[in-house]
Amino acid sequence: MTSTVIAPGNGGKPFSVKANFFDDGFVPANPVSNYGFPNPIITYANVDGSVDVAWLDYAGTAGKNAGGLSTPHAINITHVNPDLTTGVTTTTGILSYKLLGFTRDSAGAYYIAYNADHPFKNAIAGDVNNVNGNMLKVAKSASTSFATPLWDTLVFGDKDNHADGSKGNPGTAGGGVLAYDVAGQKLLIYVAHQMAWGLNGTRHQAGYLRYVDPASGKLIAPGGASDFMGTGWLYSHNFNQRLLIDNGTAYLLAHGDAYARQLGFLAYSYASYAKNDRALFDQSYLAIDGTEGDNATNAQTGQFIKLANGTFALVHTTSQARAARDVRIVVASGTDGTTRTSAWLTANAAGVQAITPKLEAVGDNILVTYGLWKSADRTNKLIEWHIVLLDAKLNLLASYVPTGVEFTADAPLIRFGGGPNAGRVGWISGNDAGTLSVNLISTP
Repeated sequence: MTSTVIAPGNGGKPFSVKANFFDDGFVPANPVSNYGFPNPIITYANVDGSVDVAWLDYAGTAGKNAGGLSTPHAINITHVNPDLTTGVTTTTGILSYKLLGFTRDSAGAYYIAYNADHPFKNAIAGDVNNVNGNMLKVAKSASTSFATPLWDTLVFGDKDNHADGSKGNPGTAGGGVLAYDVAGQKLLIYVAHQMAWGLNGTRHQAGYLRYVDPASGKLIAPGGASDFMGTGWLYSHNFNQRLLIDNGTAYLLAHGDAYARQLGFLAYSYASYAKNDRALFDQSYLAIDGTEGDNATNAQTGQFIKLANGTFALVHTTSQARAARDVRIVVASGTDGTTRTSAWLTANAAGVQAITPKLEAVGDNILVTYGLWKSADRTNKLIEWHIVLLDAKLNLLASYVPTGVEFTADAPLIRFGGGPNAGRVGWISGNDAGTLSVNLISTP
């Protein structure tokens, strides 16, 4: 594989795993956290082989910031040329505590999901309104500069957090993702959030899914809409959010801690959403042991892809009935979401934890990446990354241990559909030098 360093050129600093991910204050440590994280680096692969990279500026930050910054920082977009050797960075003009989504549409417009402070914010210790970035917003621009956006929509979070049904805290214990439905000409946002159940009630965490009109930025409410069920309260708690749109159908992964307590694979069409807010299917691919809502699932959702035969490949980690967290790959039906087959890719000894699993198709084969982290010493910042190639029956074909690279937990791999690297797989991350690394894998 090859890696090319691209300096942002604007004085900014992208997220780095070694500098920003590890945090000795959390139990368990971030690499094996039971919660998800916002994605600070999000890529969009263009048809010409270039890549647009949205990233939250971590310059000048320190401490507990994998889950979001203590002050709002700039969101930047770096356009990486098709040869993947040079890039140009634009400061969008948006300031945010978290990056909660980035995508483009078929006309070339740009969309960013971010958070901002709400009017009830205070500095009272322990008060539910003492929140950084309680409002979720989505903005659209015709260019990489959002100085004059086409629209900038409030999704939720402008209410007093003491009020019954007040939604806010976007990206808490999870993240967010934006995707554009080319067939249906709609934008979708899928994000973690919190909401009060009752006046002055406990603020519980769940997922939230909404269609958005890309022309106006107006939210499109589902049929029979309720903030307390359906896509308004999608899996609770929901620690990882994944979204893939194919031919007008939105496929989701959810990481449920209570209702339901499982790793779930779901699908929605716009028709099913608009009619009665019901999923086309909602299937478990891992039933999680333990007590509902105990905030400990001992698992991590990876990525998922649609294969050429119409099935889906999903990858995740779990320590359930294992000596430590191991990587499992699942092939599921694209029609009803049921599991067709699965395989374990690791058999780790106690204290060696699999983290950050990802996958992508390479012809008829499947490429999987993951890290191994020794958890006996929580100050250990060394992750051993692995790349394996599987055949269609999930048999191992080849393996490789790259050095000098890193993977951002929630960022998917890139499969280039055009340009000089068409058909190849890669990813873009930060690095120890505070720049961007463009990594390209050579596969058979």
